[in-house]
Amino acid sequence: MERVTGESIPAGVDQFTIERAISSGFPLLKFEQQLESAFEQEVASDRCRQLVFGGLFGILLYDLFLIPDWIVAPGTFLTALWVRLGIVTPIALLMVAALYLSPPVAVREFLAASVGVVLGAGSILYLMVVGQGIHQDAQHQSIILILLFVTMIQRVRFWWAMAACIACFVIHAAGLAMIPVYDSEFRISANTVFGCAVVLTLFASYVLERETRMNFLLSLRGRLQRRDLDAKSRRDCLTGLRNRRSLDEVIESCGLAKADGEELAVILLDIDHFKSFNDTAGHQAGDVCLKRVAGVIQSELRDYADDVFRFGGEEFIVVLRGINLPKAIRISERIRRAIEDASIPHPALSRGEVVTVSLGAASAILSREIRVGLVISAADAALYSAKRNGRNQVAPRLPVVEIVEMADRKLRRM
Repeated sequence: MERVTGESIPAGVDQFTIERAISSGFPLLKFEQQLESAFEQEVASDRCRQLVFGGLFGILLYDLFLIPDWIVAPGTFLTALWVRLGIVTPIALLMVAALYLSPPVAVREFLAASVGVVLGAGSILYLMVVGQGIHQDAQHQSIILILLFVTMIQRVRFWWAMAACIACFVIHAAGLAMIPVYDSEFRISANTVFGCAVVLTLFASYVLERETRMNFLLSLRGRLQRRDLDAKSRRDCLTGLRNRRSLDEVIESCGLAKADGEELAVILLDIDHFKSFNDTAGHQAGDVCLKRVAGVIQSELRDYADDVFRFGGEEFIVVLRGINLPKAIRISERIRRAIEDASIPHPALSRGEVVTVSLGAASAILSREIRVGLVISAADAALYSAKRNGRNQVAPRLPVVEIVEMADRKLRRM
């Protein structure tokens, strides 16, 4: 799956999937697989960047504790200096550097949690034990800062944060138990306070991750709604074909491709005697006629290579990429025959007469001198030529031999 960005919509994720996730409340902080994958891919880059900056900040703060180490416990200062600067800091920097590689989610969150717990809290426990003095209160209290760092600064995913906080609690309790100067009452009191800190920080971690996930879902829902509105704004509400706004965008994109020498064909199509159709049968019947003609045109084109637009009123325009004029004329003739064969009754003409169309085709290789607008103008001139010459025809005409060959192929398919 390609990376999801700020306004993209992940493949396979639809409105129903998003609404189902929102209504569920995702109490376990987990989406279904495809949505979860999209979530992690969207936040991965920013998440790693956040963890790197947070990790560097945490390492700096951790090393600044050498100042109270020197003031409070000068006897073990050299040990603290070696542990903090010689062991913990280099390893922590390596783990932070690994986050630049955008590792998988489990590895990323493990690294973020272990920097704080294994290195930070573990080294504090070691310094508490080797100190064995009466000035260790600041040491065990500083482990609470590890909790805050893991859950509030790094915002480690909740389940990883829970494991990290439980590990910190175990380290805190073990550290107090190993120092004989602390009596049991003090240990119970200190562990109770620390346990409450664990509960509160985990609650905050849960709320923060849930809000992050909810914001992702709401953002996705907004993108889907904007995409749908944008798609509707590019569609003709009556026929379902693309509209003039969409045509302008296609013309612009073709204009940008003019340096590549792209061959482009344009077919302009007009329903014959449509005004009299409306005057006789009414606009509602005229709308039905337009829908049927639009459906026939669409069915005669390539699904992904050709575009058809409602040009205005009873006019349609077909844009064919990589098609020369002879092929465009043959396609036009195929469309003309298909609409005639649809046998849509024309109420304003003689009994038995059906709706027909006139078509004008033009093609050119785009260049700096020949732009899309010129091709459309040429097709428009050809259309009026077809209408002046009696309607229900394509201009310019195919050679007679090719018309006979087309009719012969059609008969062989029957």
